[in-house]
Amino acid sequence: MTIEIDTDVLKDLDISADDFVYLYLLHAKAYDVIHLLKPDTEALQRKGLIKVGEEQEDNVVRQKFIDLIEDNFDRMWSELLSHFPIKVYNQGQVRVLRAADSNGRSNQKAKKAYQRVIGKNISKHKKIVQCLINELEFRKTNNQIGYMQMLQTWVNGHSWEKYEDVNVGRTEEQERRITRKL
Repeated sequence: MTIEIDTDVLKDLDISADDFVYLYLLHAKAYDVIHLLKPDTEALQRKGLIKVGEEQEDNVVRQKFIDLIEDNFDRMWSELLSHFPIKVYNQGQVRVLRAADSNGRSNQKAKKAYQRVIGKNISKHKKIVQCLINELEFRKTNNQIGYMQMLQTWVNGHSWEKYEDVNVGRTEEQERRITRKL
């Protein structure tokens, strides 16, 4: 069994990698391997991630953790499309970036590529959606929305990575120290 661990999830939940693996295996009912781990079950229960039972097999993973590791891909795809523009205007011309129908044939290659990128990782999906929002805000404030890539190109090229750390709406002058002129 391969278990992918997103460090952002560890930070958000404030748990160790061992605790994450324990929760994951508990959810998968892999009791034969679980006894090798030494998780802090009391802390996990305080954080609302499990309900501790009499025996280790009686421990139950709460929905809060389940929502982080498995989600409906179609719902995530629809969320991405709800933010991604259908068309843009550039110098009086209209450019179509994606089909309006989320299940449209022209979106299928991009959908498969996106599924390969995120798998079932909802935190990675949320990060990508936030990067898309950053890119859209950046392009709107700099009057470059007309140069947005088509959906399939955007997904295949991992274009969201360029906008992970973009501070939209703040100019360089605002980030520097403000001093008064006399």
